[in-house]
Amino acid sequence: MNIWIEYFKMKDDRLNNHAQMKEQAKWIPPDPKDVRKRFCQTLKEAQNLAKSLFDQGYHVSIKQDGHGNTN
Repeated sequence: MNIWIEYFKMKDDRLNNHAQMKEQAKWIPPDPKDVRKRFCQTLKEAQNLAKSLFDQGYHVSIKQDGHGNTN
């Protein structure tokens, strides 16, 4: 089973001039060339890295393929 994270820098182009009147954020898919990938050994490692990148202003998704060992 492979574990990786995909991340990209979040852009906030909302014009919020008044504290009580916030414009709602709209999801705009990122350009695929802006999405970066990092492979991780464990899910815990991926979660720690994802939190760190999120705190730095990135949108982060943890991805997995397969279901691991089914003994």
